[in-house]
Amino acid sequence: MSFIEQSAAWSCAALCILAFALTGAAETGEMGDDVIVVKKPSSLKANRLPAKRIPVGKPGDYKPCIAQLPTGELILVMFEPRHLEGGEYQEDIIIYRSTDGGQTWGAREVPPILGREPYLSMARNGTLFLTVHLLQQDRRNKDGYIHSYLHRSTDGGHTWQTVRIGTEDVPGAADKAWIITSRNVLELSDATLIVGVSAPNGHDYLWRSKDGGLTWDRSLACTWEGVSGDQVWWPFWAEMVLWETPAHNLLAIARVDPRIFPAIPGTTLPEYTNDEIERMVVFRSTDGGRTWKNRVDFGDYGEMYSAIQRLRDGRLLLTFTVRSLHPPLGVQAVFGRATADGFEFDFEHDRVVLDAKTPADKPSGGGFGPTVQLVDGTLVTAYSYRDANDQTHVEVVRWSIPTAR
Repeated sequence: MSFIEQSAAWSCAALCILAFALTGAAETGEMGDDVIVVKKPSSLKANRLPAKRIPVGKPGDYKPCIAQLPTGELILVMFEPRHLEGGEYQEDIIIYRSTDGGQTWGAREVPPILGREPYLSMARNGTLFLTVHLLQQDRRNKDGYIHSYLHRSTDGGHTWQTVRIGTEDVPGAADKAWIITSRNVLELSDATLIVGVSAPNGHDYLWRSKDGGLTWDRSLACTWEGVSGDQVWWPFWAEMVLWETPAHNLLAIARVDPRIFPAIPGTTLPEYTNDEIERMVVFRSTDGGRTWKNRVDFGDYGEMYSAIQRLRDGRLLLTFTVRSLHPPLGVQAVFGRATADGFEFDFEHDRVVLDAKTPADKPSGGGFGPTVQLVDGTLVTAYSYRDANDQTHVEVVRWSIPTAR
């Protein structure tokens, strides 16, 4: 069932025109720059919505993440992979800013901080956090293995303070093991900050800060019901998104290798050709993050990179990236609601195809797809896509949900 209580304020005549002209587009996901397609519309009452797409950055930029500062300014982070002379390689973090709701963007900034796949989180007081990791092949990696950084800014991303996270910070981790954090830093209702930190094979910790991220208690070891450490070849916290329920329990949306979990009911496990067929599950903790239980399936195979935005009307918007198996590939969104136990989303109806630019024969352009909502209700979603020449591009799309009658 759908959790959207609003009905769309579209005239009958407009609906007829939309239905006649765009049935094919809604079924295939094809769209122009001025529309986004809605699959199986229900409460939205329309199979497309008006949109405006704004390119940002330059070809090769990848995986953007967006946040809205307390001032209303939008900040957009991404990274640029670069092959240098002499065969060297490095990845630069890139920042853009907008003061008009994403319609125009300022100068390209390259802050002097390391890492790839930068993901923004913001505390209620405006403090920004960036979770990143540094590839072994990056020429600035002098440690010889993948490790992570937690960057923190109290001035809107103009300057950053950095915590390096290596194997010495994860008890039990093998020497030079791959170290990754959760995607987001979550501020709890009591102002505690939490972030997950992992090495492969079940070495998982939940870091906690009581002073706004200046210092971290790194001692809380985590266990996952039904997950054997010897099966987990990757740092299990990697790419997880944390959420606090009204009852102050914790949820974690995890991207997982589907081979170590039972198949989604009613499905056959797809062949594991690459990691783009991986999927999401949700774990719950009722003891502050020490133990994680009650795993439930979330979405379908080939869907990952989740982000949740609480809308002004009380609904929740979940964005995620379709990376394989079910074209069109790209960022999509569904609606849901908060519950006493957490959240519920309808993946079947009112499925908004925010980005369908990656050709069907190309791998996904990456996502990430977080969304912010402006004061006037406009939604701004950031994503990257891949063109026919395998080049990635970054855009934001400004869009709106029809208002209730």
